[in-house]
Amino acid sequence: MAKLKIYTKSWCPYCVRALSVLKSAGITDYEDISIDGREAEMRQKLVELTNGRGDVPQVFVDDQYIGDDDALVALAQSGKLQSLLSGEAE
Repeated sequence: MAKLKIYTKSWCPYCVRALSVLKSAGITDYEDISIDGREAEMRQKLVELTNGRGDVPQVFVDDQYIGDDDALVALAQSGKLQSLLSGEAE
């Protein structure tokens, strides 16, 4: 199974939305990386990892950049998220 990582901030409503999508999809095996307390450092890291996006949430599957909460919602609604995590995606 592919490894999902999500970068979040505790008070961010978009992060709460993304985590809720994972829960609704029955996905419990993921790494939630909080940027709380080290925002400047982590936002710079995100800019590098995403080629320009320093906001949260940001989602990665096996270190491949997937996108933000909107991208996660779209994948979940289309059924492609489970396929991606199981390694069945194209």
